Amino acid sequence: MISDRIFITDKSKNHAKTIINNLKNEKIILIYGGSGTQKTETADCLQELLYQKRKQSVVLSLDDFYLTHPTIRNENRKKLGIESVGISEIDWEELKRICVDFKNKKQIRIQRVHKYAEIVEHLTLNILEIDYLIIEGLFAGYLKKDNFGDYAIYLEGTPYNTFEFRQMRGKENENDSFRKKIVRKEYNVVCQLKRLADLILAFEGE
Repeated sequence: MISDRIFITDKSKNHAKTIINNLKNEKIILIYGGSGTQKTETADCLQELLYQKRKQSVVLSLDDFYLTHPTIRNENRKKLGIESVGISEIDWEELKRICVDFKNKKQIRIQRVHKYAEIVEHLTLNILEIDYLIIEGLFAGYLKKDNFGDYAIYLEGTPYNTFEFRQMRGKENENDSFRKKIVRKEYNVVCQLKRLADLILAFEGE
């Protein structure tokens, strides 16, 4: 998502090194886990390591594929209730279409959402120049369920031990009780997807 803050840490770098050392012939990489587990940062570091090996990659964020724009998402969730938070909020058909086009070496059409403006950019990429497709986000592992991902990485971390990092990224207000409920609900959904992971990276303190 455009304008979303990221903070590269040693944890992000180490996660990326572990992932690249375990890669074989997988081309679609899924990075998922609870809020604050450094998914975006890990994907960024992985992309850099692949580039150093002369491999081109594209990173897609699940945040760009929500069915509601971030400027109205919280309001929409309050209207629908906490049970509306989860997998059903994502445009999975669009993501699956991108995965199929990537596998078939067709051009892929992707979108980027502006966090602080009601704007969505659409880009068309020449797939022949891309070696890896990296999809990161809370529920990205869900794509593995229907075999739309080759290698799924689960980043562990509870809402409690990732709170500080989420604050750094401007995602948390400790006085926002509804936000706390959202994080807990998302975490519960993510935990159910853990079984789909090919690689699980444990949470460790900095």
